[in-house]
Amino acid sequence: MRVIGSGYVYDAAAGPPHGRVSAHTTISRLHDGTVLVAFRRGSARDSLDGHVCVFASTDQGETWELRHDGVGLGAWDDTPGEVKCLAIAELTPGVLTGTSLWVDRSRPELPWIHPQTQGLLPMRVFHTTSTDGGRTWGHRQAVSTAPHAAASPCSSSVLAMPGGVLAQPYEHWKAYEDRTTPRPGARLRLSYDAGATWPEYVTVAVHPDAALYYWDQRLGRHPDTGQLVAMFWTHDAAAGQDRDIHIAWGSPDGRSWTQPVGTGLPGQHCQPQPVGGDRLVAVYAHRGHPPGIRAAISHDFGRTWDRTRDLVVYASPAGSESGTGTSRDQRKLWQDMLAWRFGHPRAVLLPDGDILVAFYAGDDAAVGVRWARLRL
Repeated sequence: MRVIGSGYVYDAAAGPPHGRVSAHTTISRLHDGTVLVAFRRGSARDSLDGHVCVFASTDQGETWELRHDGVGLGAWDDTPGEVKCLAIAELTPGVLTGTSLWVDRSRPELPWIHPQTQGLLPMRVFHTTSTDGGRTWGHRQAVSTAPHAAASPCSSSVLAMPGGVLAQPYEHWKAYEDRTTPRPGARLRLSYDAGATWPEYVTVAVHPDAALYYWDQRLGRHPDTGQLVAMFWTHDAAAGQDRDIHIAWGSPDGRSWTQPVGTGLPGQHCQPQPVGGDRLVAVYAHRGHPPGIRAAISHDFGRTWDRTRDLVVYASPAGSESGTGTSRDQRKLWQDMLAWRFGHPRAVLLPDGDILVAFYAGDDAAVGVRWARLRL
C-alpha cells in the first residue's frame, strides 16, 4: 500500500470561530460517484455550538465543497441541543438517510461528561433524510435504544440487511447521574418496517464481566459471502489502558457474532474496509510513538494481518498525545479524548480499487478534516 494523494476536506485554521475543532468524521460514496464527508465542528471539542457539516467531492477527493452547515440547528423542538455526528447511507438512489446523535444542552452549565460519575447527558439517536445530495435534511425521527441508556450510533450509518431489514449500529454507556460501574455494549437495532419502529436489538459484543470495553464498533461486509466484520477500540477497565484492536465476525443477517479476539494492531478507532475477495484493510488511529493514522492489510478477512505492509497514512506533527502509554482512570481518559488532535478515520472503496480515507487532524490551535487516497 502507498499514499498517492492527500489534502484538506476542511481547513479549520481558515474556518470561522465556531468551526475551529472538528471530530466524528464519516465518509460515504453515492451511486452517482459523489463522495460525502460529514463531521462535527465547534469552537471546542465539547461546546454548546457543536454542529454537523457535510462536504462533497465529485472528483474522488481532489476538491471539496461545503453542502450543508448545521450551525444554529441544534435544538430539538424547544429544547436546546447539539448534534454530534452525521453518518450517511444511500439506501435508495437519490435518497440519503442520515444517522445522528443529539445531546440535550438545556442546562448549558453542565459538561457532556459528568465529572464524578462519568455518565453522559441525555442523548437521542435519530434518522433524517435528504433528497438533494445532502444539502438540506428533513424531520428527525428518533430511534429507540431502550433499555440502553446513553446510546450513541458510533458515527455509523444504517445498514440494509437481507430480507428488507434495516440495522442501526450503536453502543451504550450510562446515564448522567448513574454512579454504578458501567457495562457498555455494542449492539445492532433492527427495524422490519423501513425504519418506522425499532423493536429488537442484537448484541454484537459485550464482555461477560465488563472487564473489557468494546468501543466504537465499525462494520464491513464481505463482498462475496455477505459475512459481517466488526472492529473495536478495546479498553481494559481495570488496567486503565487500551488493548490491541479487537475483531468479531457476524452472520450476513447480523444476528449471530463471534466473541471478539485481538488483532495485534496497536490502535483505537478502526475502520475495516473490504477491498475484494478475502482482503480487508484496517485504517486506525495509533496514539503511540510516533502518533498518526495507520493502515494494515489482511488476506484472510481479518484473521491474520500482514504487518510487513503497514502504512503510515498520516504522521501527526503535533507531538505526543495526551495520556499516551500511561494508566488512566475513566475520568482522565475522557479528558484525554477531548484533547486528542487526530482520529476517527473512515474509508470508502473507489471504483478503481483505491481507498479514500477521511479523518480529523490538527494541533492545539485548530483541528480540521483531512483526506488521503491509498493504493494497494
